[in-house]
Amino acid sequence: MVLDAPTFIDETGVFPDRNIDSEFLLLTKGFDHVRRKLGEERYAALVDLAARAKALFAADQESSNGKTREGRALLFEMEDVLSDVRHRRVKAKLKDEEGEINGD
Repeated sequence: MVLDAPTFIDETGVFPDRNIDSEFLLLTKGFDHVRRKLGEERYAALVDLAARAKALFAADQESSNGKTREGRALLFEMEDVLSDVRHRRVKAKLKDEEGEINGD
């Protein structure tokens, strides 16, 4: 997502329907998928970060006013939250759906 910001439009034409709305919908659907593992507080934080990032990217479609940089920083914050959850799951030796302890 970082590289495709702020528009998220596929310039190659391979994914002609890809845009900011489709990408953020996929992101938040991914959070829904792992909501139980995240916990409600982290889930809410990630959804909020995603909404804020999307608004910043939408406000800087030409990447000219600094909002794209702010939006990218929020993407990295989301990555940090997810990494923390994975680390905690490994430390607590919580198994994933396949019965493995790997942070998934």
